[in-house]
Amino acid sequence: MKLQPIVRVKLAKFREDYELQNVSDGVAFERFANQVILSTHQPGAFSVDDSLLDAVCVGGQNDMGLDGICIKLNGLLIHTLQDAKDIFERYNKADIEFIFIQSKYKEKFDSGEYAKFTNGVVDFLGEDHFQPNNDSIQEWLSIKEYLMSDQVMMRWTRNPDVRLYYVVMGTWEESPHIIAISQKIEKDIAALETYGDIAIQYIDTSSFKRIIDENENAFSVVLNVIDTFSLTAVDDVDNSSIVLCSATELLKLLVSEEGLIRKSLFDDNVRDYQGDTTINQDILTTIQNDPFSFVLLNNGITIVCDEIGSGNRKITIKNPQVVNGCQTCNVIYEASKHGYDLSHVTIIAKVIATRSLEITNSIVKGTNRQNIVYDEAFEITRQFHKDLEDLFNALATETGIKLFYERRSKQYFNNPTIKPFEKVNLRGILQSFVSVFLSEPFKGHRHESKLLQEYRNKIFVDSQSKYPYYMAALIFSMIEHEYRANTIPKELVPYRMHLCWLVKELLAPNTPTINNEKEIDKYCEQLKEKLLDEKTWNETLNRTCRLFTNAQQEWIEEKGQSYKYGMKDSTEFFNYLREYVHTQQKVDIIEEKPLQYRGTVIKTGFDRNGRYYGFISRLPDNIFFHEQDNPGLNFSNLYAHEVLYSIVKDKFGNYKAVDVVPV
Repeated sequence: MKLQPIVRVKLAKFREDYELQNVSDGVAFERFANQVILSTHQPGAFSVDDSLLDAVCVGGQNDMGLDGICIKLNGLLIHTLQDAKDIFERYNKADIEFIFIQSKYKEKFDSGEYAKFTNGVVDFLGEDHFQPNNDSIQEWLSIKEYLMSDQVMMRWTRNPDVRLYYVVMGTWEESPHIIAISQKIEKDIAALETYGDIAIQYIDTSSFKRIIDENENAFSVVLNVIDTFSLTAVDDVDNSSIVLCSATELLKLLVSEEGLIRKSLFDDNVRDYQGDTTINQDILTTIQNDPFSFVLLNNGITIVCDEIGSGNRKITIKNPQVVNGCQTCNVIYEASKHGYDLSHVTIIAKVIATRSLEITNSIVKGTNRQNIVYDEAFEITRQFHKDLEDLFNALATETGIKLFYERRSKQYFNNPTIKPFEKVNLRGILQSFVSVFLSEPFKGHRHESKLLQEYRNKIFVDSQSKYPYYMAALIFSMIEHEYRANTIPKELVPYRMHLCWLVKELLAPNTPTINNEKEIDKYCEQLKEKLLDEKTWNETLNRTCRLFTNAQQEWIEEKGQSYKYGMKDSTEFFNYLREYVHTQQKVDIIEEKPLQYRGTVIKTGFDRNGRYYGFISRLPDNIFFHEQDNPGLNFSNLYAHEVLYSIVKDKFGNYKAVDVVPV
């Protein structure tokens, strides 16, 4: 299919970044569309962590006609039940939005496919579910059930909103059939008497490209202004002005065509919108009761952009970033949603045109100095994290292993040589460090705000070495790579943090205290050498998966089937796992057979030399096997039969199946 050039280039880069060259165009586009659409709700959410993208991509067998599902809680995209609990506990309120996406790698808007999509949405939102649903959708249903529980409903700020996106790479032409289906689903959802606003967007090629541009802030806006005057010249600043404009004009900058606030505008702001705080309530009250006084009581906003053009009481702003005034902008947006009259609300905006990152950072620091911020937003501005970023960069040069600390959202966005899986953010470092070096993987998957609060006096301490933070992130990154390569069994993916801890424990069990810089640095250096030895890593990964699987099975056999649920969060299971591993380390397990997998043979045939080969079903890519690697295997009756097999790498780094045995 012929795509719009920019979309084609962006899709190709997405496939390269996420190692999706071997999946079909349709599957790759579904994942790409989910990322693009959801990035409008939370920019940077997918920049370094594959787990969110994996969770929202629910397409496949028994998908209820849905390609993407996500839930936004208090402005944050969540993808696990624990995320929902942590965020609700932190804010003690619930502002909920359900987001559904259907994307088609084709040029035609199809009413039949759209009807299937909308039927799936109604089924998901209802109390009873009639359509078959896969494991991914069941996980989202469990989150929905929690958010619908009495304890959470009591703290709803309003009924949950519902947003549907139908993405097709053609041209939207106001299909009466599709519009009629939309009218029906709005009535069906309203009849549930549970949900609030319902928004449906038909995304065609042009609007999809526009969303991509807006996610990158690659757009311009023209505002009518009341008055403007230039500021004094400054080195590396092309132009700067103080602008007076009405709040209704500012909305042209703040709100997308879909009616969403442009979250990407605030990437460089020191903190996100804080919600119903006392200060924000005061801003809203002034807008409502005394709009003429707003300009006197509010400090205004600061915008950094690439270019400014002015004349005839208009100002053109290219590629803007709001670096100060996030709270003001969001309150104005909320006021517009509630129908407040903004025509008499005047805004003071300082607009600065510069391409200097140093200047931008100075403006961010200077304009936010007067604000008191108590959440984790300022954590990454501490010298500890700057030093940690430098360590990552130095070790990337020294070892050749590309792993970078993305302290700030989209920090490496414009560097095409750094792939998403070569970056780790604050969340990844927190989760992996708590799991690996504090030996608490049962907490490691929790939301970063919760972890930072709980471990505030134990981690990121100025006197601590930065090395163990890098090592924890390196182990996490290597586990993630094996997951993407499909060498870790799918059923172990939820236990990533347990596997990270187990890798460290098998390679170097006697961990010194993290507060002894000399000893922990020596320990980390030895651990790094073992991790980067390919043979040692492959053996350790095999043992890690096998030991965890065996411990898991024995735990369930000993405790009962009901205990197979909730193991990820269980302190009791982790203590069992730790004791099991320490016991197993006392026996010789070097001669263990490789980890076995199970699958169905979906093809057999002959190569050009007349020798048998075949493929076994496996996600995301089917796995190849050959006669020369499986001597004595009878290929003639293998088609459509289940087999057990192990996975190895050939000399070119490709994976193949060996020790194939019919079940």
